[in-house]
Amino acid sequence: AVVVDTPSSRSQSPVPTENLMVISVDSAGRVFWNFTDKKVRAEVIKEFDNRYHLNLNAQQQQRFVNLDDMGIPAQQLGSYLNLNSGAERKVADRKSPGIPIDSTNNQLLDWIRITQLIFSSGADGKNPIVALKGDGNVDYSTMSKVIKIFQSPTVKINRFKMITDLEESRMNGPAEQK
Repeated sequence: AVVVDTPSSRSQSPVPTENLMVISVDSAGRVFWNFTDKKVRAEVIKEFDNRYHLNLNAQQQQRFVNLDDMGIPAQQLGSYLNLNSGAERKVADRKSPGIPIDSTNNQLLDWIRITQLIFSSGADGKNPIVALKGDGNVDYSTMSKVIKIFQSPTVKINRFKMITDLEESRMNGPAEQK
């Protein structure tokens, strides 16, 4: 749903593909949420529907489960999930402001907290693995806001993975001569 040009790094720590919550920030500073487990996604949208009184039907909820990155304000979720084609959703994704992260309307905090609660209820109290994927050109203040949300008292995410592109080592030059 969103193109994120990640910065490079030399770390080779692989990002897991299961039980992973990814928060992405594109170059425009728009924030997106994703979770890899479809069962958890199904429960997350049901809880989000209840909290925000969205009145989503079963078809809309199933469509949500099958999507990837979600970057739509809660108030627009119903109409977004009514879109039938991927092309229509791509247009809506480009126009979307992303998930709100401001202090008066911090929906990202809700996405993260709901995901943690649902995941931990079926994982013996463990939290999901969290990754932050930020575009290399994004304004630092947006990334700082997301990290502050991670560290908020209700979420308490102090360890998370940063998704980057692997940079080729500059140390692979010719062998030094003695």
